[in-house]
Amino acid sequence: MKKFIPLLLAFFIGAALGALFVTPGFQKRTDVYLQKFSVSEDGSAVTVQTFTTGSMGYIRAMEAKQIGDEIHCSFYRCLGGLNSSLGAENTFEIPLDHPTQRIYFDRGTSFDQLVLERDAGAGEWAPVPRLPQ
Repeated sequence: MKKFIPLLLAFFIGAALGALFVTPGFQKRTDVYLQKFSVSEDGSAVTVQTFTTGSMGYIRAMEAKQIGDEIHCSFYRCLGGLNSSLGAENTFEIPLDHPTQRIYFDRGTSFDQLVLERDAGAGEWAPVPRLPQ
């Protein structure tokens, strides 16, 4: 029985450290902004280059959800702790359907921010200027 206690203790310490390592990767980043973008030649995808305004942490992944003619993008923190860069990326490709007109970035509890919009007449994508805050 006494040999079992250190093994059980080691298991719980390992599980706690593993949870601390993985848990941040499931948290959303709501301080992500558009730096640059490009549209594929056939117009089937937009590649966005992003940056964060926070002083700590990096972006690991992006999830894009199509809602009607809009795409809403959510970004996730890296694995491995508060300022870890494990798996960090800042360039993401967003597949486009023909009716897509607007792309938004997740802002958490407030409304999503419009970052790209397709000009109805010309059919070209353009960034939406941010208002001073």
